[in-house]
Amino acid sequence: MPACSAPISSRPETPMARTCSSKQAIRTITTLTVFALGAFLPAPSACAQNPEKEQTARTLQTLMNRYETASPSDWRDLHAWQRFVTVSTLSDYEIMSGSTRFHNSALRALQNRQGLDGNDDDLWVAQADLDMARLTHNPTQIQDARNIFDTIASKYWDGHCGGGVWWDHARTYKNAITNELFLSTATRLYRFTHEQAYRDWALKSWSWFRNSGMIAPDNLINDGLDNQCRNNGGPAYSYNQGVILDGLLEISALTEDGAPQQTASRIALAAIRAFTPSPGTFQEPGGPMNTDARIFRGIFVRALGHVAASEVDHTTRTRIADWLSQQARSA
Repeated sequence: MPACSAPISSRPETPMARTCSSKQAIRTITTLTVFALGAFLPAPSACAQNPEKEQTARTLQTLMNRYETASPSDWRDLHAWQRFVTVSTLSDYEIMSGSTRFHNSALRALQNRQGLDGNDDDLWVAQADLDMARLTHNPTQIQDARNIFDTIASKYWDGHCGGGVWWDHARTYKNAITNELFLSTATRLYRFTHEQAYRDWALKSWSWFRNSGMIAPDNLINDGLDNQCRNNGGPAYSYNQGVILDGLLEISALTEDGAPQQTASRIALAAIRAFTPSPGTFQEPGGPMNTDARIFRGIFVRALGHVAASEVDHTTRTRIADWLSQQARSA
């Protein structure tokens, strides 16, 4: 692969020109995703013969040194849901590089369902299923994602707060991340299966989310709803700003309506402003830079790269690309 080839995305590049360094930064960061931001992230090299592929492989190998090959296959010090975000990252690397170096490890980890707790965790599994299905074309993985989604849709979407799915099986909280993952999984299942039911769920869930109150006037998404179904004022975690972006890009694509994409642009730019109040590496709200915070940031950056690779307006595209380049330099 040439050093300045297109970034990872299921969406085609637009003709709009970008600099080699911006493309490289987007590709590097979105590939590394969850664990790369922070301690593991290598600085991007100058535009040369595929340096980012080699850097990414070294970084991934650092992570794989923490991989337990004995059953159950897992990475030390990661929560169960983070296992599946990591699987998605490994699938991105395989698509970018053509290397199957980590393929079997990803498949083994995908089979490990220990420790899952709640609908959000299960939907991360569905996302990893579909990410690996891009490589394997295995109908079993697509069916697993369908089973997860269909179960949550039938059991945990109800009329409380006018709709939406519950975060937990005890039905105590409706939050952003679970409903963003639900929306995103619906759009992706429609793309894989072309079944109208998934398109309907995608549009229904976006209509509810848009009107739920979780999107604040400053275009940031808070953590969830209180007992009176109002915005609970919880932290605007970066992964909540990220997962919604992929869902909105897919909604725009399946409806041929630019409005959801414009909403994605507003959320992305609002998050950039909020997370970098001063020049430098962006700050995660709500606490220290622990494993959760690093993974939140990686999820956000992965989705941000997808926005930059989509057909957004030139100003938004340039601001995102410049910001990603700055993060690569300062990490």
